[in-house]
Amino acid sequence: MAAAQRIVIENGAIATVDADDTEYASGHVVLAGNRIESVGAGKAPEGLENVVRRIDASGHLVTPGLINTHHHFYQWITRGLATDHNLFDWLVALYPVWARIDEPMVRAAAQGSLAMMARGGVTTAMDHHYVFPHGSGDLSGAIIGAARDMGVRFTLARGSMDRSEKDGGLPPDFAVETLDGALAATEETVRQHHDSSFDAMTQVAVAPCSPFSVSTELLRDGAQLARRLGVRLHTHGSETVEEEKFCHELFGMGPTDYFESTGWLGEDVWMAHCVHMNDSDIAAFARTRTGVAHCPSSNARLAAGIARVPDMLAAGVPVGLGVDGTASNESGE
Repeated sequence: MAAAQRIVIENGAIATVDADDTEYASGHVVLAGNRIESVGAGKAPEGLENVVRRIDASGHLVTPGLINTHHHFYQWITRGLATDHNLFDWLVALYPVWARIDEPMVRAAAQGSLAMMARGGVTTAMDHHYVFPHGSGDLSGAIIGAARDMGVRFTLARGSMDRSEKDGGLPPDFAVETLDGALAATEETVRQHHDSSFDAMTQVAVAPCSPFSVSTELLRDGAQLARRLGVRLHTHGSETVEEEKFCHELFGMGPTDYFESTGWLGEDVWMAHCVHMNDSDIAAFARTRTGVAHCPSSNARLAAGIARVPDMLAAGVPVGLGVDGTASNESGE
């Protein structure tokens, strides 16, 4: 087997972001193939073989690649619309527009979103895509292809909606899938695109959209599908006070209790936003190791509130950062 090609980065300030927050004022990073082989102070070790590139990082900060834990790429094409709306009003205003997207639009939006993130240092990204209009083409394939072309490690959170206006939900009737159709399409996407290997560049998660756009059956059956296929689960949770009210009125309980009743708490689950969490909610997330994608720019843009991130971290809840849809933070970064 041929020796791995090496890239050596030297003379930069190194922030390792390891468990001890180790930093080097001037250090090196050695890459061997697709592995970080060594990180340390000063120059790289002498005698390294097969070095194909040396980078002088003087005056620069070297960090691990950033991980974006929540995004909606397709919203790139509706930036600047409904700018004075809270979340529910914003969704109602934009659902009819989003329900007319097609494969070329989604591919272009994914390319723009991915390029913006790559410029900002994101090397691992996800896209929560949940709008699949009839006859719109292979939207999942378009998104995954754009990520592959960009060279980003990527998870497609294959979303779905089946609770429309006629069922008490927010999306218009023509913008949703059927329960069976959503589950079948999600399973097909996993089987076609998910790579479970350690070096995977493309993975798929099961991701019904939210309590106000998804039936209880789709949440429950979606969780069972994900665990049968061995993939992760993602959705929106506890984003606004309106969502809290919606869940109490429709289900007789708050979002966290509702998610737990449908199998949606666990170490294989991560949820976007989680702004309106009480002490009991945070304890449940910590107990089950349910993750949170914190989206501060979007939370501010849509007046959702300020998430209790310090309390979550103190309780042991895994928390990552998310861009959220470009249309709800207006920059995509």
